[in-house]
Amino acid sequence: MASVPSAAVPDRPRRRRAPDRRPEVLDALRRNGGFVSAQGLHASMTQQGTRIGLTTVYRALAAADAEGRLEAVHARSGAKAYRYLPLVHEHHLTCRVCGAGVAFFCQVLEDWVAQLGPLHGFEDVRHAVAATGTCPGCALDDAG
Repeated sequence: MASVPSAAVPDRPRRRRAPDRRPEVLDALRRNGGFVSAQGLHASMTQQGTRIGLTTVYRALAAADAEGRLEAVHARSGAKAYRYLPLVHEHHLTCRVCGAGVAFFCQVLEDWVAQLGPLHGFEDVRHAVAATGTCPGCALDDAG
């Protein structure tokens, strides 16, 4: 079996690595201000002139979720919705009907979580609270 000298093998063009689109996706999520599905975020970005694929949006959201940079909840429809997490830690009460959200802070909850980790030998404990209800506007629609 004859071997081919390496100089005889033509160089293949190297594939350029795609740029990291996470910053763009997170910025669009931050500007959205509330919970939005990947499809909704993609539609918003493309309407504003950003050329990006839906798969890229999904991948960027999954990576950001794994890093703890966003909050993910399941809407009533079963679809996952995402919200940008600001640098200041806060929780949200979210309407199960329309997705509207209200930020809140609860010191009792923060203190409890701070004690929970060491009590069970855990370190670097993080938490996400999914508080849901029906906002006043949707409650009126149901009553009327």
